[in-house]
Amino acid sequence: MIKKLVTKKKLAAFAAALLLLPCLFAFAEDDDLQSQLSDVQSQMERQQQKKGEAEATIGNVFERLRVIQQNLDTAMKEYKDITAQIAETEKKIGAAQAKLDEAQKRLQAREGILSKRMRDIYMHGQLNYLDVVIGAKDFNDFANRVELLRRIIAADMDLISSIKEERAQIAEAKAVLEEEHSRQAELQAQSAAKKDEIAARKAEQQALLEKAQNDKATAEAALRELEASSNAIAAMLRQRAADRAAASGGGGSYQAVSGSGVFMWPVSGPITSPFGYREHPIFGRQILHSGIDIGVDEGTPVAAADSGVVVEADWLGGYGNAVIIDHGNGLSTVYGHNSSLTVSAGQSVSKGQIIAYSGSTGNSTGPHVHFEVRSGGEPVDPMGYL
Repeated sequence: MIKKLVTKKKLAAFAAALLLLPCLFAFAEDDDLQSQLSDVQSQMERQQQKKGEAEATIGNVFERLRVIQQNLDTAMKEYKDITAQIAETEKKIGAAQAKLDEAQKRLQAREGILSKRMRDIYMHGQLNYLDVVIGAKDFNDFANRVELLRRIIAADMDLISSIKEERAQIAEAKAVLEEEHSRQAELQAQSAAKKDEIAARKAEQQALLEKAQNDKATAEAALRELEASSNAIAAMLRQRAADRAAASGGGGSYQAVSGSGVFMWPVSGPITSPFGYREHPIFGRQILHSGIDIGVDEGTPVAAADSGVVVEADWLGGYGNAVIIDHGNGLSTVYGHNSSLTVSAGQSVSKGQIIAYSGSTGNSTGPHVHFEVRSGGEPVDPMGYL
């Protein structure tokens, strides 16, 4: 009887175990799923963090370039100011040296005369002024001898006085010269420091462009900015066309523009990149090059292709420092990548007027002028208008 009871208990325990087994498996499965979910969430968090870091690194490429360019422009201006001061210092050094040389030449001549005078006195003995006066034959001879003595004494005193004066002038010229040399050395040290700063800024600029070239995400972001800049220009010009239409209908205000329609070259130089689709030199993708690139040295004066009104003169994203001119009749021109601008928005300009100086600001791999012609806000081949 006891044996049967034990057997029944074992069977009951086994049955209970069988009943609990799915629950145990379920618990095990839940733990595994929970672990997998935690792993996935951790990976998602890591990826999100990486994305955030990448976006922070990418940032606004052309905004960062604009800041770099501003710092570079400031350093260049300070370097030019220092260079001008060095040139002015060199002029002062030259003038001081010329004055010193002249004074030394005069001193040498006067010291020569004084040496001869002293030699004559040594060879012939000291002139006894009393003997000269007493030896006069009559009053006229006496007066003549007194006047002669007066002149000799005055000449000797003038000679000695002029020698003292020349020596003082030489000492002063030497002091000025020494001061200007010290100033020049200080300015040259400042100039070297500014050169280093300019080189560092350019290296920073180049590094950012190289990152855009090598980092696909950065390149895509920069490319979108470049396209946005081009679209913004088109929108700006379309708005002017709308303002023009409103003004002609009696509503709104619009600054009338009437260009000749025949464009001159903004600068003289070879076309380094024509209008049309090309592989972008930085982003490595086929995109529309909306103008022509004209190769010139940095600082070359950029002229307005025709008379008109300046629509914009500012930093325009990938275009860097740019000028947009409305020439009327739906035609406008764009001048990009300048180092500096000489006009402002709303200003009327004449054909051939200097509006900027060439450079390599914005999305640029070297100094040149990016020149666009737009009809109705859309880019067209400039060669059909030049």
